[in-house]
Amino acid sequence: MRTRIWLTSVAMGAAVLAGGAVTTAQAAPASSEAATAPGIAADWLYVGTYRTLSECQADGRSSVYEDWDCKRGASGKWQLWVLA
Repeated sequence: MRTRIWLTSVAMGAAVLAGGAVTTAQAAPASSEAATAPGIAADWLYVGTYRTLSECQADGRSSVYEDWDCKRGASGKWQLWVLA
């Protein structure tokens, strides 16, 4: 009986993990910011939006990330992206 309960628990755990992976894989970012990410790579993280390029670059330089990029968004403002 204990073996059957243990096997059922393992099977349910695997199903939950597989279901979560499928859900995560299907969930695509819907924001317009994701489409403007440098290289459109999954490792680029959006940090924030700035009024000027110099503000964006200053935050990029002071960040802990070596690789960062400022891209102009559709609104004309600058977006800071870092490579995680």
